[in-house]
Amino acid sequence: MTCAWISAGDCYHQSVPAWPLAVSAALLLAPLGAGAARSPAAEERVIRQIEQLIAGQRALRVYDWVGFELDGSEVTLRGSVTRAALKRSIERSVLALEAVAAVRDEIEVLPGSGDDIGIRVNAYWRIYGHPEIRRYLLRESGFRPRLRRSVGDEQRVLIKPVHIVVRDGHLTLEGELERRREKAVTGQQARAVLGVRSVTNNIVVTGADTEEYEPIDFEADPWWTDSESVPEPVLRIENPAGAVRVRVTRTDRVRVRRSSRERPVRTGDTRTTRLGRKTRVRAQPDDGAAIDLDVDLPYGHRLEVKTVDGPIRLAGLARRARLETAIGRIEVAAPWRSVRLEVESARRPGEVAIAERARAWFRVAEPTAETRSWALRDARDPRDPVYGSIHVSATSPEAFAVREASIPADSPVKMHWQAPEAIRTMLRRPFRMRLHRPGGSGAPPDPAFGESAGGVAQFNSEVRLVQLLASVVDAANRPVTGLGRDDFAIFEDGVAQRLRLVQGSEAPFNLVLLLDCSTSTLAGRKTVLEVARRFTRAARLDDQVAIYVLSNAYVHVVSPLTADRAALLGGIERLPRLSGGTPLYDAIVLGYAQELARRRWERNALIVISDGMDNDLLPPWSRLIPSLVPFEDLLRAAAEMNSAIYPIFLEPDAPGVRTERSWWEQERRATDRARDRMRQLAAATGGKLFRASSVRELDLIYEQVAEELRSVYTLGYYPSNQDFDGTWRRIRVQVHGHQARTRPGYYGW
Repeated sequence: MTCAWISAGDCYHQSVPAWPLAVSAALLLAPLGAGAARSPAAEERVIRQIEQLIAGQRALRVYDWVGFELDGSEVTLRGSVTRAALKRSIERSVLALEAVAAVRDEIEVLPGSGDDIGIRVNAYWRIYGHPEIRRYLLRESGFRPRLRRSVGDEQRVLIKPVHIVVRDGHLTLEGELERRREKAVTGQQARAVLGVRSVTNNIVVTGADTEEYEPIDFEADPWWTDSESVPEPVLRIENPAGAVRVRVTRTDRVRVRRSSRERPVRTGDTRTTRLGRKTRVRAQPDDGAAIDLDVDLPYGHRLEVKTVDGPIRLAGLARRARLETAIGRIEVAAPWRSVRLEVESARRPGEVAIAERARAWFRVAEPTAETRSWALRDARDPRDPVYGSIHVSATSPEAFAVREASIPADSPVKMHWQAPEAIRTMLRRPFRMRLHRPGGSGAPPDPAFGESAGGVAQFNSEVRLVQLLASVVDAANRPVTGLGRDDFAIFEDGVAQRLRLVQGSEAPFNLVLLLDCSTSTLAGRKTVLEVARRFTRAARLDDQVAIYVLSNAYVHVVSPLTADRAALLGGIERLPRLSGGTPLYDAIVLGYAQELARRRWERNALIVISDGMDNDLLPPWSRLIPSLVPFEDLLRAAAEMNSAIYPIFLEPDAPGVRTERSWWEQERRATDRARDRMRQLAAATGGKLFRASSVRELDLIYEQVAEELRSVYTLGYYPSNQDFDGTWRRIRVQVHGHQARTRPGYYGW
């Protein structure tokens, strides 16, 4: 008897394998009689045929887990799927095989309850949104199943590494991952899903020839220095003959994968030493074999690579990198608008390739009789702010190539010039909700519902659910809790709407703290960090908190949304003394787009701790990095953000020395304008502005914001006017005997 398990891609990132949907006729019609005894090789061919047929089902998703047993010419199908039509399709496909005489279909069709569907979707985003698992979705990661068993053992065929099966609130994880830590991460993310009753983690850990190193933190004592101290963690790789391929990616640790084209990798092929903030990896095999190193490097790390004739490839948004080789090939790929490049070579490379899109950023210095060296340097103004730099030093390289790379969507570093495209996407996105939910058994079905082929009711894609956050307080400005659907009345353009969704203050919040660490807040930096600490400590256990930092021309994700308070506080403590320009409006757009935009149907709050002084407000001669997003566009986009914005406005201190009256008046006017803009932005999202002029006011401000969050309800309704022509629609929320504050309206796209 042979047992195999099949799993499939998901409905969001469908990854169909390179198998044809129908196996070729020569393969399907292999001369294997139904009753004839088969050799192990022939039986394995039948298993692969069945695998291909099942995996080729277009309806298979990450939420399905299908297995089969082969006993002679009889196949028994087991597992669970989310659609009845899929169960029938699998049975018909397998029965069509000439080598299969009978099929016993024991596949279970999972119940289609709305709670289970929500759990599946939320579990998917939590698991595959985690940096440890996200790498498996990247094409260059080359994920393939590693476990192969003998014909008589249980087989496992995977398209995605983790598959999510939900039945009546009980979640089961199936699949295959390389490391135990990754298995633990998937379990933690699954248990954090709202509504999950239990989690069973059946993921198999395959193991890999991979070494992992946690990044070395900054020393606790900021005055500690020595001759080897550096401002950020450093990875140095020395590999004389083998290849070094480095990818800057979103991960919380350095990964070095070893391989060799000459022989299997051995234990002593690489040696690692760590000193201070530095990690050094040296490839020195005893027999001189070429050891190739593939490296996942976290954002913000410094990189040093040294080879003799081994090829070097660096891809991604590098912070600081130095690449050195004698005669090896070098290839660098980066978003050159944000990274500087300088190349020095004693001789011209044998081949030079510069991508068309990258040529405008560089100038080439060809060898002359005087210099005899070849160089490629950055052509932009040295004063232009950038995120990173790459320096290449070579003697006589075989080839040198420059490629253009984009900043990945999940990058924790966002350049301020990405904000205009993000806001254009936000303003033109229809935001029509597509959900799957069963029809009610008692009341007549909602006209917005339709019936799918699998018997599961669906929302019509043309029906838009409008969701908004409303803060409710009483006459004494105290939060009001415990309200239900009958306590609210919603009007759109003066027409009463039927309320469909009410979530109270017990539902968890996603809190994003955007810290302004530009030059204008240096004097109040202690205040900024203290506010961040207090919000982190005070968040409820179910709340998720993220910390973003604005510095110079970019926004850096210190910590994504997480419930790990220790990690959040550690990230705050490790923040260096940052400064630079203040493209604040761009940062607010990017802060929302980073994680909250894809969590529109959850309870979100963006807390902006800043003096509000965008460089756009400064005189033209002192605008270092003004926002590319005009404030008017940001204010319009705020109506599409299902996230309340709470600016904590840092009031500037009065000058401690005598200054010219005209200068001080100019500063005061700029401050008043900045404060007024932040107040408008808060009102447009249903939030509120809070003012702080000293650390002593933090307790009061924190209590006010905490009360504000406790008074927030999530409301949802289907507009009676389904003619979405892009015009502005005004919203009014009434609560009997209380005051309600929400966003004033939305654009009906």
